[in-house]
Amino acid sequence: MNHRILEFDYLRGIAILYILLGHSIYNSNEGFPVLLENLLRGGTGVFVFVSGFFFHRVFYRQFEYRSFMVKKIQNVFVPFLVISAVAIVLQMNEWLFIHGNTWDEALEIEWKILRDGYVLFPHWYIPFIMLTFLLSPWHKAYIEKPLALQLGVLALSSVVAVFLQRGADNGPIQSLFYFTPFYLLGILYSQYQGWFERNKKPLLMLCAVLVLVALYMQTYVFFHVGNYHNAPLRFRGVDWQFIQKMAICLLLLELSRWMVGKPGADHLHFLARISFALFFLHPFLSMVVADGLLFLHNVFAFDIPHNTPWSMGMLVFLFLFLTYGTVGLILLLKRWLGHNSRWVMGW
Repeated sequence: MNHRILEFDYLRGIAILYILLGHSIYNSNEGFPVLLENLLRGGTGVFVFVSGFFFHRVFYRQFEYRSFMVKKIQNVFVPFLVISAVAIVLQMNEWLFIHGNTWDEALEIEWKILRDGYVLFPHWYIPFIMLTFLLSPWHKAYIEKPLALQLGVLALSSVVAVFLQRGADNGPIQSLFYFTPFYLLGILYSQYQGWFERNKKPLLMLCAVLVLVALYMQTYVFFHVGNYHNAPLRFRGVDWQFIQKMAICLLLLELSRWMVGKPGADHLHFLARISFALFFLHPFLSMVVADGLLFLHNVFAFDIPHNTPWSMGMLVFLFLFLTYGTVGLILLLKRWLGHNSRWVMGW
């Protein structure tokens, strides 16, 4: 396998672990360290950066729109629909038999969820990324423009994202505007990889400074916890998460480069291969945890303490449970469904 591609495969593995870490935060703003939460939230941008890189590196030179979209529908959108259908059934049972809602109440709750365009909370990403794939001819044209114009588009789209912020309901249109700079940065890295590598040292130093400054500003100056969400065209200041995560893309890429040949690299490569399946299925494990905690509360009057040691312990537990519980579920489904598993979980 090409050495440079291998680094980005590792980065894809790191990106899904980053997302799972962000989804493992417990007692947000009630015992969990705010600085750490601001660092761990928002890992989706790294995933989009990787997608942009592979669009240029793998698909661009022999790009054929119809076949590209057919593959994305098969490998991304169809599993999204299948998993969503299963989730609706499980959620209806949860509203009816765990929370004690009536049928009318359960249907009303489910309809409110469906209006956002997705069922499970992380799956807002799928309508957005499918919209990104639909715009691939525009990305192809972007690649073929002069560098000055490319940088201008990247700069303008970044300014828009910084002030627009993510949508209140993570809708696909606002997400497209917010995450497109990550996709474009991935394209540019692939297209001008030689320049990035020749100037690696000052770029990494700049990225490290940007991460520290953005973390400080978000945590200690403006005290904002986690991702920024905003209504369209409403001014609410600077999205420091965006700045931090754009810089983290290059820092984590350097970590991926360092991982080549190191112990654990093969396991990271395996996680990269099943990254979409991990993404699709880990919310089911989150549901298990939530229902388990509700059971402990209702039956034994047990509540997780809201303090830092418990919150950090829960982070470790949830991260390991979400990651390797989902890996186990993926392997079971793969064994059961064989090649048909691609229609269910994208792998």
